[in-house]
Amino acid sequence: MSDSPRFFHREPFLRLAGLLRSRDGRLAACAALVLALILVSVLLAGGGPGTPEEEAYWRKRGELKPGETAAPATYEIHGVGYTEAAPFFARLGFKGVADAATQTLTLTGSASELVLTAETREIRLNGLRVFLGEAVLMHEGGLVVATRDLDRFLMPILRPVRFTPRRLRTIVLDAGHGGNDTGAQNKKHKLDEKVFALDIAQRLERLLAQDPWRVVMTRSEDKFVALAERAELARKAEADLFISIHFNAVANNPAVRGTETYVLTPQYQRSTSSAKNTPEDQTAHPGNAHDAWSAVLGYHMHRQLLGKLKTEDRGLKRARFAVLRLVDCPAVLLEAGYLSNDTEAARIAEEAYRARIAEAMYVAVHAYDAWAEAAGR
Repeated sequence: MSDSPRFFHREPFLRLAGLLRSRDGRLAACAALVLALILVSVLLAGGGPGTPEEEAYWRKRGELKPGETAAPATYEIHGVGYTEAAPFFARLGFKGVADAATQTLTLTGSASELVLTAETREIRLNGLRVFLGEAVLMHEGGLVVATRDLDRFLMPILRPVRFTPRRLRTIVLDAGHGGNDTGAQNKKHKLDEKVFALDIAQRLERLLAQDPWRVVMTRSEDKFVALAERAELARKAEADLFISIHFNAVANNPAVRGTETYVLTPQYQRSTSSAKNTPEDQTAHPGNAHDAWSAVLGYHMHRQLLGKLKTEDRGLKRARFAVLRLVDCPAVLLEAGYLSNDTEAARIAEEAYRARIAEAMYVAVHAYDAWAEAAGR
């Protein structure tokens, strides 16, 4: 048996190929794009050494010359471990172009592009707004990235072949709010988040019914389900994927609009909304055991939603929402739009628009599964 990773498994690619023949032209177009991106990225997934613990593997493959150091320089800055960005990504086949005036480093690979800027947690990954746990820093003349952000977030997305996935069999769909908990509202137009979240979950359930996975709903009607109950339901169902569906609102600023995607904040890091570290950051939650594949899920969900809806990109972010903390599987929480914005609320109220949201999520699940298959189950 070869010691190299197994890159291709036929089943997820055959399912994507089936979507290409779908009577729904929109689904077919999305599937074509996802399949192309997956095939290119998977072919590139084995190139170059990455984190220090992988040195033996890459040396055995002959891709690390005798005497070479597997990892670029690392530093501890204010108690946080950092890694040199340019040398790290160079070993993954990325070419870097630095701009001293803006303190920006643009890293371009055959299938991905990252843009890093000093003194901010926001980066650009393939054109998407993505928020790291720690700010990128300028150190000794070059940009450095928190090692934890590399290991638990960026590397799973860029090189999933290096992470052992969980086989996808059961998907739990979590329609936010319900019953006496209306969630976000647009009172002017009498729109409630709970109604639209359930509608999207039911649409996605119907799409997933054509696939071999089991789908479980945390609620299938307008009833209240406590957050801990939702996580417990996922545990009993032995969920392999958890998708929580929401819509947003902001008080006193109706101009805010767009799409946000959340994954669980890793242990020892602060959430995107936190300006400084807190004691809560030290706690490990059940969901943190799946940080790597939650990152992959969050990336594909955000990419597909932005691509399908053409909404304002509010970012792939980190948070310690209860359902993300408590579920024991890769999980994502989606804020598909702002009901407090009248224009966006009017779109959300349209059935055709909600159908597009569900379709984007469906294609993202397939992309996630293909990524996981490529990682060598």
